[in-house]
Amino acid sequence: MTVLAGDTWGVPGPVFLRWYLLAAAVLVVGTLIHRLTVLSGTDAGTGAGPLGPQQVAYLNGGDQLAVWTSLGGLRRAGLVDVGPDRRLAAAGPLPTAATPLDQAVVRAAERRPHVRELRQDEWVARALDQLRQGLEQRGLALAKERRTALRRGPLLIAALVALGVVRAFVGLSNGRPAGFLLLTMVPLFIAFLLLNRVPWRTRAADRALRELRRQHTWLRPSAAPAYATYGPSDAAMGVALFGTATIWAMDPGFAEQAEIQRQALGTGGSGSSGSSCGGGSSCSSGSSCGGGSSCGGGGCGGGGCGG
Repeated sequence: MTVLAGDTWGVPGPVFLRWYLLAAAVLVVGTLIHRLTVLSGTDAGTGAGPLGPQQVAYLNGGDQLAVWTSLGGLRRAGLVDVGPDRRLAAAGPLPTAATPLDQAVVRAAERRPHVRELRQDEWVARALDQLRQGLEQRGLALAKERRTALRRGPLLIAALVALGVVRAFVGLSNGRPAGFLLLTMVPLFIAFLLLNRVPWRTRAADRALRELRRQHTWLRPSAAPAYATYGPSDAAMGVALFGTATIWAMDPGFAEQAEIQRQALGTGGSGSSGSSCGGGSSCSSGSSCGGGSSCGGGGCGGGGCGG
């Protein structure tokens, strides 16, 4: 290797570009493999039985939708009400089969909070943590530690982009061409942006949600289901899968008094996000990020194209 006077950092541009492309390919491919492995998850029907409405709600829209799902089931069972002051009230004793979240919501309702305050209740927050941990153990949701681990690869890619930016800046300042290096950094930066989006649910959870929506199409509010003929579990599943529109269709008076629509708009949707970046395979496949591994193109055609 002949080092010419003026080569940035004493490394000829073509040599630097070759090693840069190799590092980019290794990092992007390695990050994709790690990502696909971690996000594969475990099928919902494996071992622990079918998902309950509140588990489905948490996967579909997080803790807020889980609270609304509990509220929808409790309302259908006649166990909660909302007074003229728009405060929640307990209206009956809980059945023995009530979930921890149902128990927490009814316990909170005895203190007559506004519905929007439920998530801040100590017992409700504890029940939501328990719900999330159960989903993590089943391989359907990602623990904080695993999400942090998924960001290490993108951080290394970002460091490689930063190295390329410094190299290009130094090279251009010394009159060395850096066009190919700059072109290489574009797909690499796009790969960083895409791979840095970490979902909180796995692809197994996505599959489970798709199958549940297919099985429960009759619960869609647009299908005008006869909620009066359904039990609390079906009503709760409707909320879990199709959002707060189910509560409005089931009991518009309760939904209005509880200010469900205002809260749903305040969270940026109808209460059923359906994505998971938080959550969803749209952020987990990473197939469109692979450009970083093929950004080498051909050769640089001689000259100092790597700065």
